[in-house]
Amino acid sequence: MTPLQKIKKLYSIPDHESDGFSETEVIALEKRLGIKLPKALRHYYLELGQNEAVNYSHNRLLKPGKDIQFSKDRYLVFYEENQAVSSWGIKEADLHLDNPPVWGNYGTKRKPDWYLETKATDLFFLLMAIYNGTLGGLRYNANYLQPIDTETYQLIEKSWTLVPEISWEKQEVYTNNFEAVISLSLDDRNNCAAIFTGTSNQEQFDYILDHIDVDWSYVSYEDEEAEDD
Repeated sequence: MTPLQKIKKLYSIPDHESDGFSETEVIALEKRLGIKLPKALRHYYLELGQNEAVNYSHNRLLKPGKDIQFSKDRYLVFYEENQAVSSWGIKEADLHLDNPPVWGNYGTKRKPDWYLETKATDLFFLLMAIYNGTLGGLRYNANYLQPIDTETYQLIEKSWTLVPEISWEKQEVYTNNFEAVISLSLDDRNNCAAIFTGTSNQEQFDYILDHIDVDWSYVSYEDEEAEDD
């Protein structure tokens, strides 16, 4: 599966279905910026750019209007953290590539501090779809915001598949063929400090809740019960 197909599977979006911006909008963006968007970035905008759950439930994809701009140090900024503290972009020098690396600015606009986020644009979108999904974009989601014991950590490692291309020393992403995902936050000693999980499948969700033995800090069922009340 491609990263885009993995996103669609995770969110239960039919593979043939698109929820993107129009070709006219993307062409207008390219004309305004005086560039041709990299193939992977352009395809994402056309295919899935308007999907609310995937792109706007926490961090947000910048829309083709006037939001997307070059930073002063010439990164094409196209994604933003939910409080606009951090942002993500592609180096101007890499825009000729079909699927260029994506960098995150964890400094400020005046004093940027760019770090490599993912080695390819399509992997960045997969990473953000998982991040957004476990924080509310996916219908079923939960988190545990405390350290977990070694036994629980090892259970996840053995039962789930690591996604190495979007994992790093502080965050490990696991999946069961993108039916569901589990993201682990790690501290400086490589201990798991928090769990985030999400899926579109209730059966998968119940399995996770039953088999990961923690007192979850939040479970999306809580919101459904509040709505019923």
